[in-house]
Amino acid sequence: MPNERPKRPARSFSKGAAPQPPRRSTFEAPFFICGLHPVEEALSVLGAETLERARLYIADSRQMKALGALLERAQACGLPVEQTTVQALNDHAGETRHQGVLLTLPAFRYAELDDVLSSCTHAPFIVALDQIQDPHNLGAIIRSAAAFGADAIIIPKDRAVQVTATTIKTSAGQAYRLPICRITNLAQTLRQLKEAGLQVIGADMEGLPVQQIDFRPPTVLVMGSESQGMRRLTRTLCDQTACIEHHKTVESLNVSVAAAIMLYQASLSRR
Repeated sequence: MPNERPKRPARSFSKGAAPQPPRRSTFEAPFFICGLHPVEEALSVLGAETLERARLYIADSRQMKALGALLERAQACGLPVEQTTVQALNDHAGETRHQGVLLTLPAFRYAELDDVLSSCTHAPFIVALDQIQDPHNLGAIIRSAAAFGADAIIIPKDRAVQVTATTIKTSAGQAYRLPICRITNLAQTLRQLKEAGLQVIGADMEGLPVQQIDFRPPTVLVMGSESQGMRRLTRTLCDQTACIEHHKTVESLNVSVAAAIMLYQASLSRR
């Protein structure tokens, strides 16, 4: 996160030819999505710039006729398709089931928060994560944030999970579509965002019911870590805290589930 203050946000606030047979190849790539349906879903959301540097690999044991819809979509996207061995896919995917289908993706690029804010033509809605540790949770939150209209996600560089191949798969490729901003100090960033005119709403079990929160102004929604929730300093920077009312026999919700509910309620408020 640069030292200078973020810019104040604006307040106005036909079927083609038959697919060509894949070429045989081997590969190396740090980011990937595997499995037939996850890859199909990713191809439907990934932008042209990402697909230009992506590549689809099919195990030579797969029947190509069964993959007709996927191959047609790949051809429509201009996505190179190559064949490789099942063992090569096993080595690359590790314990993740690939079903003979694996999409490699370009190296992940984090966005700049200042760029996100300056490009907003409406009251921005940012999701900040306070030391989330599980890449599955990060991916699920990214997917929900994209579904419910968030403009970006903020994650700390230290003591928090970064975007991994697991995150990419869990987000169904949305991590390449929704800006993910990596910052050095969350507390400092929240102070700067408050000075720029954004309210900070923290998820906390002692807060107001989330349906009572007005998310229409420029907003940062803060979700705490899986085990501890928000840190004390983060909580002191919140203008309000919000909770999800649920049955008393359940102590708490998984953070990605809670984030999805909060994001859905925020989207209703912002409409």
